[in-house]
Amino acid sequence: MSVELPLVELLSCFWTCITEHGGYICYGEDLHTLQSNKMEMLRQLRDHLKRREETGDRLNEMVQHWFSKVEIVETNTFELVARGSQELENNCLGSCCPRNCWSRHKIGRKIQSTLAEAAAIYDEGEQLLATPMETILGKLRSYIGKDEVGRIGIYGKGGIGKTTVMNEISSNLLSEHQFDYIIWVVVSQDPNLEKIQGDVGKEVGFLEERWKGKNQEDRAKEISDILSHKRFLFLLDDIWKPVDLTEVGVPLPDRENGSKIIFTTRSEEVCNQMGAEEKVKVVRLTEKKSLELFQQNVGEDTLRIDQQIRKLAETIAKMCDGLPLALITVGQAMASKKTLQEWNHSFEVLSKSVSEISGAKDPFFALLKFSYDSLPSDAIKSCFLYCSLFPEDFSISKFNLIDYWIGEGFLDEFNDPSGARNEGKKVIRTLVRALLLQDDGEDVKMHDLIREVGLWIACECGKLQDKYLVEAGANLIEAPEIGRWERARRMSLMSNRIQSLTKAPRCNDLSTLFLGNNHLKIIGNAFFQFMPSLKVLDLSGNRELTELPSGILKIFSLQYLNLSSTGIRQLPVELRNLVKLKCLNLEYTYELQTIPTRVISGFLKLKVLRMIHCASSDRTVGDGIQTGGHQSFVMVLQQLEHLNELTLSITSEYSLEVFRSWDKFQTCTLALSLHHFKHSRSYIDISFLDGMKCLADLEFINCINLKELRIEESLIMRGGSFNSLRKVSLVSCSKLEDLTWLTLAPNLEFLMVSRCFNMEEIICKGKLVEGNFNSFGKLEILRLVSLPKLKSIYPIALPFQCLKEIVVDECPKLKKLPLNSNSAKEHRIVIQGWEGWWKNLEWENETTRNTFLLSFKSCMY
Repeated sequence: MSVELPLVELLSCFWTCITEHGGYICYGEDLHTLQSNKMEMLRQLRDHLKRREETGDRLNEMVQHWFSKVEIVETNTFELVARGSQELENNCLGSCCPRNCWSRHKIGRKIQSTLAEAAAIYDEGEQLLATPMETILGKLRSYIGKDEVGRIGIYGKGGIGKTTVMNEISSNLLSEHQFDYIIWVVVSQDPNLEKIQGDVGKEVGFLEERWKGKNQEDRAKEISDILSHKRFLFLLDDIWKPVDLTEVGVPLPDRENGSKIIFTTRSEEVCNQMGAEEKVKVVRLTEKKSLELFQQNVGEDTLRIDQQIRKLAETIAKMCDGLPLALITVGQAMASKKTLQEWNHSFEVLSKSVSEISGAKDPFFALLKFSYDSLPSDAIKSCFLYCSLFPEDFSISKFNLIDYWIGEGFLDEFNDPSGARNEGKKVIRTLVRALLLQDDGEDVKMHDLIREVGLWIACECGKLQDKYLVEAGANLIEAPEIGRWERARRMSLMSNRIQSLTKAPRCNDLSTLFLGNNHLKIIGNAFFQFMPSLKVLDLSGNRELTELPSGILKIFSLQYLNLSSTGIRQLPVELRNLVKLKCLNLEYTYELQTIPTRVISGFLKLKVLRMIHCASSDRTVGDGIQTGGHQSFVMVLQQLEHLNELTLSITSEYSLEVFRSWDKFQTCTLALSLHHFKHSRSYIDISFLDGMKCLADLEFINCINLKELRIEESLIMRGGSFNSLRKVSLVSCSKLEDLTWLTLAPNLEFLMVSRCFNMEEIICKGKLVEGNFNSFGKLEILRLVSLPKLKSIYPIALPFQCLKEIVVDECPKLKKLPLNSNSAKEHRIVIQGWEGWWKNLEWENETTRNTFLLSFKSCMY
């Protein structure tokens, strides 16, 4: 029998043989990697595990078995290096070819298998070094209990779960160790000592007013004066480089003060530089734990659809490489895939993406990009990328974020009064469910690693580096060089120290520019000259910026303008040329005395107008001068047919009546402040609030003649309520006696009462409607300051299932808090006040007292 093969097939087989096996012969580089890299890493890991034994940790049989494996592979490597080195010297033909190809091939194959074996043993050792959460917390408990240990470093890769460990410390160790203060500060990539000092100051009870006019050294001294005499636990999350805590004012722990500092970082080197006496490494989850976490996020309903789906879940979980953040986000993305076809397609996409990206970027980028690609619409994807414009670990106001999205046009399809806002909330919920954003009450946050991936995606996976030019919170004194602006589509320089912008960068494609919270004093008239596509401009928080540059008046593409918390004194009439403007924010512009009528009336596309604490909020204005009633501001607003959101300060009874006559005031007002309110009677009838279905934020400030907030009896009888109210503040209403009307606000989350000198009760028992004892069920924050006559908050003790914080200051007659023992079952409530006041409080019973004893935090005003 004869076999005939075409020449092409013979050559193909021959070439395959050469390419598959030729690499074994040229093994010099692999031999060096085995000797100098892999084995050195194994030795270091072995030494780390051995040090555990020296510190008293008993090694189990699995660790001892692992040591045996290392010893075997180390012996084999030593012999292999000797044989391999000798074989490499045994060449012929001018030292180019081996004398014995078969011998060289065998050694090459052995080197490859030993490399794989060493890598597997290293991974196994890392799993032994890394311990489950319970064990990590056990170690931390042990370290905190040791007098000689003051500084503890927790380190590991981004997304590995270090912040989760810190949360567990804060939640679980409070009841086990007596600390006067537990202080949590997020540091981030660019440490800002002023911000760190501010966060520490809040935790020890300083009000912000105390910092005004003080330099870094003065603040550090005040912090040191307090903490030097207290036992504190200082938690610093996300350190990228060493932080000099003495510059902050935080004393270093020692045996005498018994204080502890615990920090997280990605780098073991930073642990050493910070002087950590003990270090805990958080590494990848085991394969079993990874699969459990992944399946938990996918959901059993999806997994049981098809047995093949369950097998694919195991494979995809392995691709996540034991990183909790990847397992959770990818798991959530796969939860929406309900067919085997969708799972197969997703697996192919993930595999291809990981293969393409690994080498240039961490494979984690590919995994998170898959979560991004799985978002249900391009609009939601754009909204997600937008969040990466903010500084690391920044608390992004949901309210303001939706404003930005409206200004950008992401929510353009919704024209009804609440449609865009509700859609914005829906987008946020979608991103939170996908674990791409973290819900933080009124704010959202973005994990620093997810932010990093978001910026990478926004720059077309790194191909266009400055498409999103973001240097937010980077402590810049000057703006980036003009050349970098040319390629930018969106730019964020917020939260820096830039004082002037005088050059005229050419950036034809720039659509978004964040300049908020800088130290801007001057913006050159030519600065905006070459920004024809700019849609969103944020100048907020620049208090020293007193006038607008004329260049703004020619940005005809502008749709969002934020001038809140600036020192702007007037708006030029020419601003009305910005006919595409949808959102205008003038909140907290205390210097803005007049607004020309023609400015506001020119914004025919305006949807959102924010004017709370604007000095001109309810004044009648003409063309740059006050006209004393020539044209009502309400008449100006009535011309804006697209306006559907309004925040406003009102200063007189007459103005309030005029606004109440306007239908949109009832349906569009989200926040209302009655500020320095002038009224003829000692009461204000607030029954009209029942019709304001969107009103979430209500203030009464400096209403010095106000004695009572009255409600029509008919409203109470028909079961009326203020369901939309979430936040209520009363400041300097010196004659006000009680706030019993708040029982009609069942969704209230925040209540502040300050300098109401005549108030004896928050809720008056004599005015309560029978059976109405379900108030404050959703209250999260209660602040009571300078209420010298206050004796009672509520007639009976309440569960307060959502309460997180109580601040009581200068309320000497308040002897009892309306808390029962169920109030802190789900979470810890921080109670802040004078230590002497706390000790004299009366409690429902001893159990309740003990429950809250550990939550108390002394004020230092």
